[in-house]
Amino acid sequence: MPVSDSPMSERRTVLVTGAGGFIGGRIVEVLQTLDAGNVRAGLRRWGSGARVGRFTADLVKCDLRSLTEVRDAMKNVTHVVHCAVSMDHANTVDGTRNVMAAAKEAGVQRVVHLSTIDVYGTPVGEIDESHATPKTGKPYGDMKIDAEAACQDAAARGLPVTLLRPTLVHGPFSATWTIAYAQRLQSPPWLVAEADAAGTCNLIYVDDLVGFVMAALDAQTVPGEAFNVNGRERPTWNEYFHALNRAMGLPPLLPRTPTQARASARIVDPLRKSAKFLIKNFEAPIMGAYRRSDTVKTLMKRAERLIRTTPAPTEFDVYSRKASYSTAKAERLLGYRPSFALDEALTLTAAWLRASGLIVPA
Repeated sequence: MPVSDSPMSERRTVLVTGAGGFIGGRIVEVLQTLDAGNVRAGLRRWGSGARVGRFTADLVKCDLRSLTEVRDAMKNVTHVVHCAVSMDHANTVDGTRNVMAAAKEAGVQRVVHLSTIDVYGTPVGEIDESHATPKTGKPYGDMKIDAEAACQDAAARGLPVTLLRPTLVHGPFSATWTIAYAQRLQSPPWLVAEADAAGTCNLIYVDDLVGFVMAALDAQTVPGEAFNVNGRERPTWNEYFHALNRAMGLPPLLPRTPTQARASARIVDPLRKSAKFLIKNFEAPIMGAYRRSDTVKTLMKRAERLIRTTPAPTEFDVYSRKASYSTAKAERLLGYRPSFALDEALTLTAAWLRASGLIVPA
């Protein structure tokens, strides 16, 4: 639907950048379902709009690399939820600067920027917003630190921007923290030993994240204020794996020993790295061979399954780290408390996995 140039009505208009993604798409769905204002779904590519296109939201082209597109998408907007991100450092940081600049020019009343707990690095213990955010050399966390700096620059110039730092967001459409594990659980053996997964799994169900976003749109917080956003419970990784497995109705997990699990990870890791290199540099000829040869297709599918079901060595550091991210500040100043218990969230997620054909009947 085209963007209207008519004067802005009293009803607020919310632009959601990255609306073609997992989190942005859910924010659009909830805002529309609750009739929480006029919703504008910002899309980098038209092809990514199938999910949000089921609703009456305005679909607008919004490639954050183009300040012109961002300005056009921002016309008559009162609120912005900035979800868009790419794995390219410059695109993400420069895109965030474009969003902040266009929002300031348009007189937007509130911008909510979605950052990440990765800005803290890999601390242990209880982490609140006073914890330092030093660069660690890890690309994603450092990229988001620079994006936060762009937000702080805009806040210093008077833009009302709120920063949310979500933990691991799970639920329907979550490729990393839901779908990937659902696929692994259905492809035994389970290659994560109990002893290797006793660390804290800081999960937030996607609808609780949306609740925090909606609260932040209305809260009159200090420009540039940052908030940790975490779920209601702090399970261990073992507890999460077993709970998801139960919700999916699968047989009880029979984990390998730590020695077996880590050995499998080390053996498969060179294959994983080689596959990434080949796809990055020779995707066209590889896919051509895949289409032409049944043998190549079979070998590639076997390799893909092995890579998908085997943990990378770096995952064991994540599964063992004991850190918890406090939401006390967010609950106090934004006025929202996480409401989804883990089992309740996983029941809803498993229902979506079944409906999407991602749980294969035994």
